[in-house]
Amino acid sequence: MTAAVPFPVAASLLLPVAGTAVLTVSAQVAAGEWRTYPVLAANHLLTLGWGTFVAMGALHQMFPALLGVSSKPGLGVLVQFGLTVPALAVLLYGFATSSPRWVAAGGLGVLLSVCTFLVLLLRVVPVRRRWPVAATGVCLSLVYLLITALWGSLVALNWNLRLWPALYGYAGVGLHVAFGLVGWFVQLVVSVSYYLLPRFTGVRSLSERRLIPLLVALNLAVGLFALAALQNQPGAARTATASLCLAAVLYVADLFRFLRGARQQSPDLTNWHWRAIAVQTVLAAAGAAAWALGVLPVDGRRVAASATVLFLCGWVTLAITGQLYKVTPLLMWYYRYARGLSAYEVPRLAAPYFPRWGAVAFWLIGSGSTLLGVSVLAETPALARIAGAAWAAGATVYGFGICASWIVGALLGPRGQAA
Repeated sequence: MTAAVPFPVAASLLLPVAGTAVLTVSAQVAAGEWRTYPVLAANHLLTLGWGTFVAMGALHQMFPALLGVSSKPGLGVLVQFGLTVPALAVLLYGFATSSPRWVAAGGLGVLLSVCTFLVLLLRVVPVRRRWPVAATGVCLSLVYLLITALWGSLVALNWNLRLWPALYGYAGVGLHVAFGLVGWFVQLVVSVSYYLLPRFTGVRSLSERRLIPLLVALNLAVGLFALAALQNQPGAARTATASLCLAAVLYVADLFRFLRGARQQSPDLTNWHWRAIAVQTVLAAAGAAAWALGVLPVDGRRVAASATVLFLCGWVTLAITGQLYKVTPLLMWYYRYARGLSAYEVPRLAAPYFPRWGAVAFWLIGSGSTLLGVSVLAETPALARIAGAAWAAGATVYGFGICASWIVGALLGPRGQAA
């Protein structure tokens, strides 16, 4: 067990809370009420309390391994966790009480936590033994994480100081979403998958350089989305969407190549998640391409809201839930360092990678997130409530299920869990 353990544990415990929040605001989001305090609270529960918490815990362990450095997270990681939790609590309190002052205070706390995280993480760069393409993608995503935190803090401060009127509109939110969703989350998941999938599937024939055009397309999209938000240019937004569609096609093609060559003999729920990610990517790309070409007669802001819901509740969440079955601090570090197994051997150890509760959570999260995206696009609050209930149920099953499995594994020890 390492100092990074509290991050995924806290995130998994917060996931049922996020599920309840999504259920509560699902009809509002479908009705077009995207900037209310309850919606913003649910959004930040997902992005910070769920997604970023898991990402921070995973990167504290994975990033050194990515660079070929043996570095175990230490006391500084616990200090950062101690900064992050109260910052998130203050931010959520501000949204819950409709208090811009508390939102700004929480935002500044999150910014401090992110800066601490980056300092701790990037210390291993000078002693790296290698620099794979995936490391470039991870570092680019970290840059966007910092920009997202900076921009969010600026927007929150502007709510109080009223210095920049343009930030009250969609420019402030649009930039925050472009930096946080595409620049941070999407780029991180895509980059890390090119590191994890060869180890999970045994397919090593695909060159890591295939990631380069995806990174180019993703960063081009972020820049164009930022331009569209700042200057209200629909043409830039459509071009950015087309760039994302190109990245989606390249990514799905490689996902299928990895999964087709997987050598697992027993059912593997992680691979189910990758297939669901591929399906949702295709659906999102098809809808986005239709809008970019002018075939889909829907307002661009509604398309963006639908895509945001699908990516946060579906794509990003499925990427996290699928990997937590294997990339857990309670298992990975024991086998990697105490028993001396290689990084390629660890994910293919005989282990319960297909729990029944996990299959239930998978179907509820996958179907709920897809229907949520559709309901927002079609402006159907009734369907959104049903989808939100399914997603909340899946989040609850997963959150308690994964935590229970970790507790049992810790009590039984490595032999009872996966030896």
